[in-house]
Order: sequence, then structure tokens, then C-alpha cells
Amino acid sequence: MKNSKKLATLVLAVLLMAVLCSSAFAAGKKITLRIGSGHSETNPWIAALEDYFVPTVSERVAAETDYEIEWIKSYGGSVITLQNELQGIQDGLVDVGCMILVFEASRLPLQTMVYTMPFSCSDPNVVAKVVRQIYAEFPEFTTDYETKYNQKFIGVGVSDPYGLYSTKQIKSLEDVNGMKIGAAGINLQWLEGSGAVGLQTSLNDTYQNLQTNVCQATIQPTHSCVNLKVYEVAPYYLDANFNCVPFNAITVNKDTWDTLPEEVQKILSEVGDSYLEYEADYISKVHEKDLEDMVALGCTIDTLSFEEQQKWAASLPDIVNNLVKTLDAAGYKGSDIVSRYYELLAAEGVPMVREWDLGK
Repeated sequence: MKNSKKLATLVLAVLLMAVLCSSAFAAGKKITLRIGSGHSETNPWIAALEDYFVPTVSERVAAETDYEIEWIKSYGGSVITLQNELQGIQDGLVDVGCMILVFEASRLPLQTMVYTMPFSCSDPNVVAKVVRQIYAEFPEFTTDYETKYNQKFIGVGVSDPYGLYSTKQIKSLEDVNGMKIGAAGINLQWLEGSGAVGLQTSLNDTYQNLQTNVCQATIQPTHSCVNLKVYEVAPYYLDANFNCVPFNAITVNKDTWDTLPEEVQKILSEVGDSYLEYEADYISKVHEKDLEDMVALGCTIDTLSFEEQQKWAASLPDIVNNLVKTLDAAGYKGSDIVSRYYELLAAEGVPMVREWDLGK
């Protein structure tokens, strides 16, 4: 009898120890996530990722679950490079990636559509609000990543306004006639018919191209050029209302996603979702300071009037109609989606600069 009691006591002690050890293990269990982007932390969308997304996920996971996150960071193209980010995340080179959408236009025509809608809106906060609504109404903006590219979409950010840096002052469409203007890829469409000559360029060679007169102006996100001190060789800045666009997407490799506990998935989704407003507000403040700093450095800043914006837009071929056709051919409701984007802008008090043919 005594032996039975001793055995029962021993079994209980072992079970209790197992429970305690299990709890202690769970409380300290680490989840390692590799996060990366082709852009460096000097860019505001990556700064917002580091200042908000990463620490918020870490804090919430530690406070709300039995896990903790260990991040392995690889920004600046050290693992996934510009133009290869979508593929790199798909292949699992990182677990969480922040891809720059302009370089994925051929594979993500829907998600990059606003690049083909120039003179839409240059207020990051308004664009963020419109993007949130259109993503909610057309889930294909987010589900494409999972159905086509083996990744889970969790967030999107917007660019700061695209501006025109130039070696001479520009105040009108007529002023760009004959100028060589550098732009990246899809943005060259904004120059067709303007009288300017568009040159394919990257941000990295912008300074040298302007310095050596390869081009006399460039269209780029404002802050990126401030980082590179482009204003030293192109001291004239034109706010032309070219656009703010959905600029970067945060996704998680689907194989990684499927291994994560549900409570961690929930936190990643919620923080990724709230990144949009944080990043848009952050980038708006960065843009305001950039303009102040450039004025203090002796730069000349001009704003293209609405009438001149209309002239510039009218000089272009109907690239928005081409966009609608491209989306239709890719299996999307091109006319409905593009029309809805303009409707949402109008609801925010943003007028259309040109009545494009939306295929309706």
C-alpha cells in the first residue's frame, strides 16, 4: 500500500514537473523571422517598417502569446534585391519581405495600376485612405499574392509625392520641351507627348546623370533624391502633382506563414494592416521637412498650376484607357476598378485632371 502511494506521488510529481517544464519552454519559445527588402532603412517606407511594424509585432507577440520573435534583418538588397523581391519572397529567401512595387509591374499589373494614372493625387494620406477602400472592395489586390506567388499579403504602403528635380526652372509644360528627363520604367509614360525625351534611369545613377548632363531633370520620389543630395546638381524642384502611389507591399512567404501559430498570424495581419496609416502619416511629415530643408539649402520650389497639369495630361496618349485594357486582358474588371479609384478620389475632393476613357 505504501509503495502504491509512493508510486502515485512520484507519478504526480513527474507530471507536475512536465507541465512546469512545458510552460517554461513555451514561454521562452522563439520564432525566428528573416525580414528583408531591396531598399535600405534610409528610405521612409523601410524606416516605418523598422520604427513601427517590427517593434509592434515583437511587443504584441511577447505580451499576448507564449512566443517571442527573433528578427534577422537584411535590408538594402543584401538578400532580396530590387526587381527580384517578389521572386525572392516566393522562393523563401526571406520569411517577411517588403517589396517595391514599381519593379513588379509586369507580374502585378493590378497592384501597380496607379503608376499608369498620372496626375491623380499627391497627398499620401488621401491615397492611403483610397487604397484601403479599394483593397477592401476588390480582394484580388491582396489574394493575388497567395494564389500566384506563394505568399500572404499583410500590408501596403504609399510613396511620398513624385517630384521633378531639374537643372533649370520649370513652371509649365512648355518648359520641358526638348529636355532629357530621367525616370524609372513605368514612369516614362508620364512624359509621352510632353515634348520631353524620356530616359530610362535608376535612382542610383540619377546624381551622376544630372551632373554630367546625360539628362537635365528627373522624376523620382522626393525623399529618395533628398537622401542622395540630388538638389546639389538639380536645385529646382517642381511639385507637379504627378502622383503618390501604392508603393510597397509587405508579404510573408506562404510556407513560413503556414508554420506560424494562429495567434502570431493574427498579430502579423493586424500590425501589417495598420502599417498603412502609420506609414502614410510618417511619409507626409518627411515630405514637409524635405521641402523646408531644400528651401533652406537654397533650392527653388515651384508648383505646377492645375491648368498646366491639365495641359500636361492632355498631351499624353490615353494611357489610362490602355491600363483598363491591360487589366481586362489579365482577367480583372479593369474598367470597374480604375473607375472606382477615381470615384473614391472624387469623394475626397480630388478632381480629375483629365477625362480619360475608362471603357464604360
